[in-house]
Amino acid sequence: MGVTSVLKQLKTKKASLPRALWVILFSIASTGKYSLLTLITALFNRSESAKKTVRSKIDRIIHRWANSLTKAVRLRWTVEGDLEAEAEPGRRVIIVANHSSAYDIPLIFAALPGSIRMISKKELFKIPLLSRAMKTAEILSIDRQNRQQAIKDLLIAKEKMESGIRICMFPEGTRSASGKLFPLKKGAIRLAIDTNALIIPVAIEDIYKVLPNKKWLQMHMNQKVTVKVGKAIDCRDFEVADRNQLSELVYNSLYSMLREQQEKVAP
Repeated sequence: MGVTSVLKQLKTKKASLPRALWVILFSIASTGKYSLLTLITALFNRSESAKKTVRSKIDRIIHRWANSLTKAVRLRWTVEGDLEAEAEPGRRVIIVANHSSAYDIPLIFAALPGSIRMISKKELFKIPLLSRAMKTAEILSIDRQNRQQAIKDLLIAKEKMESGIRICMFPEGTRSASGKLFPLKKGAIRLAIDTNALIIPVAIEDIYKVLPNKKWLQMHMNQKVTVKVGKAIDCRDFEVADRNQLSELVYNSLYSMLREQQEKVAP
């Protein structure tokens, strides 16, 4: 294959309608496949000795699922910064990332190391196969509408972090169609204070170009994106009364890593 052909393949372009439909169907099938594989892995690793390794096995399944989705759109990503260097051993870790594409989640799983799990919408736990797989994979949900349940969910989140899981949250609350960074909601900030965690800001630059929010037939192939790992923020230095100050600190960290993007999408 000539250099010109290779460069043409790597050029960012809008997906044709057949290609976009194929990516959507492939993504659904891949999610079903790896959900089932997660359940099977847990089923055959129920002994006490096997339970010690089941999380790492599920980590690999999640990583394979994430890579299958990013490869379907030929996503070209690089990482700047070192998550392992920022994640102090023995500390609870909450990854806080910007949210502007359906590919934020698989890219986080594909690009970053460790046992990472999301705080997911409780509505997703109503989908039969996916719900079982998410619970088996230790995906979490916090019901803020029910105080007693929220307290139980918070205790579970603490236990998961203490056992080595790094929680990932998208505190903007909704996906940004333009790539503009929205103000942060306080849920992730409050969880970090309540658990004395380290917040590690992660900015995903240009991911909004891959698939604009709610515009599945406008996806782009071969998009280059950069996952930028910021400096850890120690939440032991903050009280609940300081949550606005902490929120601003996290926002500024994300904004600084996305400054060039924000200047392009500013109204």
